[in-house]
Amino acid sequence: MWWKRTAMMIALLAWMVTGCSAGASTAPDNHEKKTTKVFHLYAADVNQELAPGKTLYSWGFGLWDPKKNQPASPATIPGPELRVTEGDHVKVIFHNRQKEPHTIHFHGVDNSFQGDGTPGVSQKEVEQNGTYTYEFDAPAPGTYFYHCHVEPDRHPEMGLYGAFIVEPKKKPHYDGEFVWMLGERDPKLSLAEGTEAGKYVGTEAEHEHLDGDYDTVDRKPKFFTINGKIDPAIPPVQVKKGGKYLIRLINAGSDVHTIHTHGHHFQVIASDGRPLPKPVTKDSITIGPGERYDLVLTANNPGIWPIHCHIGPHSTHGMHMLMVYKGYENRLQMHESHLSTILHELAEIKEFYHEKNVDKIKVELSELSTHYDQVRGILAQKDAQLAKGIQQTGQAIAQQLTSSSPNFEQLGKLITQLENQLNQAQEKLGEEAAH
Repeated sequence: MWWKRTAMMIALLAWMVTGCSAGASTAPDNHEKKTTKVFHLYAADVNQELAPGKTLYSWGFGLWDPKKNQPASPATIPGPELRVTEGDHVKVIFHNRQKEPHTIHFHGVDNSFQGDGTPGVSQKEVEQNGTYTYEFDAPAPGTYFYHCHVEPDRHPEMGLYGAFIVEPKKKPHYDGEFVWMLGERDPKLSLAEGTEAGKYVGTEAEHEHLDGDYDTVDRKPKFFTINGKIDPAIPPVQVKKGGKYLIRLINAGSDVHTIHTHGHHFQVIASDGRPLPKPVTKDSITIGPGERYDLVLTANNPGIWPIHCHIGPHSTHGMHMLMVYKGYENRLQMHESHLSTILHELAEIKEFYHEKNVDKIKVELSELSTHYDQVRGILAQKDAQLAKGIQQTGQAIAQQLTSSSPNFEQLGKLITQLENQLNQAQEKLGEEAAH
């Protein structure tokens, strides 16, 4: 019976080897050597320019040079885009050079407990001049992002977020790729944080006032951003006819947005880093806080097309940009930039009108008048009566504001009249761009 005993011994040994292997490691038995990608990130103060002349005290991430122990790049909003390939081992060393304590959470990455970035749970907050290392294996290919998880109602909005992209080993062909990170800014948050830090709070917060401590329950965003900028400072999306483009849409903010592409549909191919079983064709997509979508757009309708949030106040307060086909660049006139700024100033005038803040209306009206001077001549060539009417309405508003007791009912009518006239001007100048 020696052969039975030998067979039993072989079976027992085989069970021990396979059983112990399964319990000790979940790594595939292909002996493939992993590539390690190392990133050094730091957090610091940023004087963020949302648009020319519009700044806010902010915080941002940048790349750190560990050998020289100094920044390798300026801190920006969004922070540096981190790209890896599926299966890579990722190592992120965080250096905090900002006064507040911070952590980094890799949103959508099924990380280890120690690498989750949750303060007081998986790690201690990283104090000023402290460091912390995050290590994990890159997840499935897709769109993710990273952000500070300390006081999540304040720190990300101050600018501490960036894209984390995992590429597949075999990349599909696209003619281009765009990453759009959406966000919001409440100047009063910059006022609160900047005042506490003893920093200049920025042009858009210096006239704000706080009644006691700032509470995010009372949060009222004034600016809605794409990649940290507002219209007209958002660079045009440049495409060519017949091109196929991958768009990675990330909502790094706290509000819901609905992104709409004029003149085009797109396919939704992935959600939150996972491919959809069946792509969906849409021309608008609603994205909640923390969500990500991968979109594929085919450029099949040459021209100049708006891309914006379809929630009206979000668009007029910054979340608006243009897609420009090759060959149409010369039609993207400077007057369009001025007109976008004019409409933004008008939106602020309306807001301050409801607050009955005469001083702020005066400031915005002055800025609006300056930009209108840049397009008045072009508009007069298209419609001289409309150009003159806008100027007269602006003068009537200014006259109301010089009174010691403005007639707010009349002022409201004049602002509405100006809005209607400027909408007509936008149509007139849009006709010019289309020809």
